[in-house]
Amino acid sequence: MPWAKTSLRVLRRVADLFPLTWLGILVALGAWAALERLAYAELDLVWLVVGFALLGLVGASLLSVTLTALALALTMRRRRRGPAEPHAMDTRLVSATGFDTPTFWFLPLVQIDWTWERPEDVEVSIETVRGRMREKVKLRDRGHVEEVRRRLVIQDPFGLARLAIRPTERVQLTVRPNAGKLGDTPMLVSVSGGDERPHPMGIDDGDRVELRRYAPGDPARFIHWKVYGRTRKLMVRMPERALSPARRTVAYLVAGPDDDASAAAARVAVESGVFGSEWTFSADGASKDTSRVDEAVEMIVASIAARGRGGAGLEPFLSRAERAGPASSVIFVPARPGPWLDHVSRAVRARAIRTRVVITTDGIDARPEAPWWRRWLVLPDPREGTPSADLDRVAKALAGTRVEVIVLDRKSGKRLGERHRAAMRAAEGKRAA
Repeated sequence: MPWAKTSLRVLRRVADLFPLTWLGILVALGAWAALERLAYAELDLVWLVVGFALLGLVGASLLSVTLTALALALTMRRRRRGPAEPHAMDTRLVSATGFDTPTFWFLPLVQIDWTWERPEDVEVSIETVRGRMREKVKLRDRGHVEEVRRRLVIQDPFGLARLAIRPTERVQLTVRPNAGKLGDTPMLVSVSGGDERPHPMGIDDGDRVELRRYAPGDPARFIHWKVYGRTRKLMVRMPERALSPARRTVAYLVAGPDDDASAAAARVAVESGVFGSEWTFSADGASKDTSRVDEAVEMIVASIAARGRGGAGLEPFLSRAERAGPASSVIFVPARPGPWLDHVSRAVRARAIRTRVVITTDGIDARPEAPWWRRWLVLPDPREGTPSADLDRVAKALAGTRVEVIVLDRKSGKRLGERHRAAMRAAEGKRAA
């Protein structure tokens, strides 16, 4: 519930400004009670030593934590004055950000740790090198990050005192989709009419290796005279239906839920040049089309902002591309269904022969969805990979439009056929059982 999250966030902020923890307050009150009721009243020297030792420990912890927090706040303020330098990293990879702080080793009873509050869902790891704590992060989503807000927690090892500060830093961070093991993807090359390989959906433009009965008007040079001499029937050679790599390719990235793997496939295809010498690219949220690699990668990164309207720009893009002449299409789509699926199905239905749709996953999770009562009683294990039911729904819906559907796995770099997916589902089912 939003109001509950807001209330917890406010309470956390208030608690971060109070230097003593609940444990510190209890220890201080216990030490004071021991001094008043036992040490002074009973003249017990043991409790006198214990009481003053505990109060001294709480006081030392409080002083060290407060001084460290003030020093860190001043350090962060000086850091914000410098200009932000452009920085790039890939999703799902641990990368150094350049952010570091002193360890303040000369102050006793101090531990420093921090997390990111904005953007969210970022894993932070800290390593200490030569008296400084250096930050490494792993981000799950692509995009542009212009501001980072960290929550730096300063506390003692006993948990008696704790303070937290929230410095905000202006950055120029570009987060690109991680290619994983996709590597070179020659299967992404789209196809058009040609004579390189036979295909029943191709164009009559291949070698004349097929035969049919002679009909009035057929050129005599195409008559197969050897067959006539053997069977006394006039047969003519016909070109086979075949496909060859397209001379002109248009590609589009559809934004949607869990689309980072498909965005990575689009990035690999653009950067490796598998589209050939003449290609055009666009993505959801882009205001123009491009044939430049750097602009295409920028569109892929920025498409995360268009997840709510995924697929809406595909039909206009294909219409613009067709005005420049015939072209083959490669469309990268998410592995999970969403509103984008209807947009894509309508756009490709009339262009099925010249269209390939690429779905990319991070593995397949074949575990069945837990019943609602189990999800309410027990916190479910996090699901890794695309649920097989979602992937099957997307693949079947797109296959119904008669386009060629390709499923890739970013983790293994392999193409997943129907048999492969069925085997993965069976193996996962056995593990779950």
